[in-house]
Amino acid sequence: AASEIDRKKNRELIKKLARSLYFLVKHRMPHTTTFEDLIHLQVENGNQQLEVHLQSAPLNATYLSKISTAELLSCISSCIEESLLARLNSSQFISIMADESSDVSSKEELSICGRWLENGTPVEHFLGILHAREVNAEALTDYLLQFLSDKGISVKRVRGLGFDGTNTMSGKKNGVQIRMRCHAPSALYIHCRCHQLQLAVVHAADEHKEVKRVLGSLLTIWKTFYYSPKKAEKLVEIQAVLEAPELKIHKPSDTRWLARERCVRAVRRSLPALIRTFDEIYEENGDAEAYGLAKLLRKYKFVACLYMLCDVLHTLAKLQGSLQAKQLNLATVPVMVENTISRLKELKEDPKTSTWFKDHTDVFKELMGDEEISEDEGRFNTTVYRPYIQGIIDHISSRLDSKGVFSAFSLFDPRHLPTSEDSLAEYGEDKLDDLITFYGNEQKVVFEGKAWVSTPDIDKKETESEWKMFRRVLFSQYKSSTDDLQVVTSRLLTDSTLNAAFPNLATLASLQLVLPVTTATVERSFSDMKLVKTRLRSRLGENTLDQAMRVCIEGPPTLSEDELDNIVTLWKDMKPRRLSV
Repeated sequence: AASEIDRKKNRELIKKLARSLYFLVKHRMPHTTTFEDLIHLQVENGNQQLEVHLQSAPLNATYLSKISTAELLSCISSCIEESLLARLNSSQFISIMADESSDVSSKEELSICGRWLENGTPVEHFLGILHAREVNAEALTDYLLQFLSDKGISVKRVRGLGFDGTNTMSGKKNGVQIRMRCHAPSALYIHCRCHQLQLAVVHAADEHKEVKRVLGSLLTIWKTFYYSPKKAEKLVEIQAVLEAPELKIHKPSDTRWLARERCVRAVRRSLPALIRTFDEIYEENGDAEAYGLAKLLRKYKFVACLYMLCDVLHTLAKLQGSLQAKQLNLATVPVMVENTISRLKELKEDPKTSTWFKDHTDVFKELMGDEEISEDEGRFNTTVYRPYIQGIIDHISSRLDSKGVFSAFSLFDPRHLPTSEDSLAEYGEDKLDDLITFYGNEQKVVFEGKAWVSTPDIDKKETESEWKMFRRVLFSQYKSSTDDLQVVTSRLLTDSTLNAAFPNLATLASLQLVLPVTTATVERSFSDMKLVKTRLRSRLGENTLDQAMRVCIEGPPTLSEDELDNIVTLWKDMKPRRLSV
């Protein structure tokens, strides 16, 4: 009885150590150097159990060393990973998203995320990160396959591959996507829609020198204040004098192009203060760059272009934000793109419908007096405003146009139903043919002289029969509702009656929901990587980085008792312990 009491006390002790370590790692704090200090702080604050442990335990059994800390972190990470993989393996199909990026120590890291279904709803989670010693297509594919194998994830269940558009990842002849499809022939490659939107905006700007000139000047303005605290302070002072909002000029990012919207917005709101600041800098020390910027900001084309970009980038930023939603599915993207294009067309045809551009002439006159600008305004609208917006429309239309299997899933969307039941006889037939052609037949992938063949996911004849009945159900239950495609597909999976009556259509619904739209979850993991592996923690090992990121991204706010019990058990089974738990 006494040993059982001691065992329970010891388990509670290890739980306290685990909670303390979890707190540090979850909050991205250096754990190896601060863990022992945190435990001593708790002792000073009156934690008697920890105090007794430190006083009575042998020096080699306090479990505060770097080795003990690493072991405990490994157990915490394993507990989170076990739960995550159990949820992933309960899903019939999965998708894999991956990308590589360099960390603070200039090492290439490959981040891997997964997408699967839980109760008919798509979820996306971080699975792991590993050091990519080589970044060619063959090596990256090997890393991915080995990772899936190590985690017990069958590659045959993969139906979606979400990568960026680089040749290494997306190449149809020798890229990662074709190499992965050798092992999962029914998998579809999806080029991240956010990357495609980014490319559309970049290429549209490259075609218009006025827009490029303004965007280039934004970087110069940012550098002026970022590298000179004195100039930044002067801007703040002048903003206060003019009773203008105290705004920070954000860096116009090259890689996250739509992040320039924040910079454009800040410059627009600070325009009078910026002009006066550059004037005073020039008067005080003859700064030629300040003189040039002050002169540029007073030009009509700059003001007009700045206000135009505010409207355009704001519209595109909304689309980008919607595309990054984890539960978004590919079949709803065309509707979102169509709405964005409609708004851009409205801006192009009638500038008066804009939020900011319609006021640019009044703003310019306030800056420059009653200078006549009607001729400049007409020329700008003809040579810059309308051509630039049309260019964006064209690039978005070509890059974000869904075709084939991707667009075929929209047959489940109630918004596409015919107006009368008499027209149901032919509704969805062409799109169903596309889906049956791909998922109802063996898919063959040929690479380097070898062929890989998949088995069909659905039965062709039964699917056709189910659709003839289901479209009438769709019409009767959803024609007058405001529900969208995801509601219909989720219900197909969660409603036991519908699932039993239409098993092949339910499989198609699963396949549609599991396909990723973007690699935003992967990009978010790189943001966490930069917070975990900083300049001061640049020697963080590969396994430690993986475990710390798993805790940061996937760990709950606090560990439950069940999770703590599991962690203690894992810790006990790792190797013989002096402490009986």
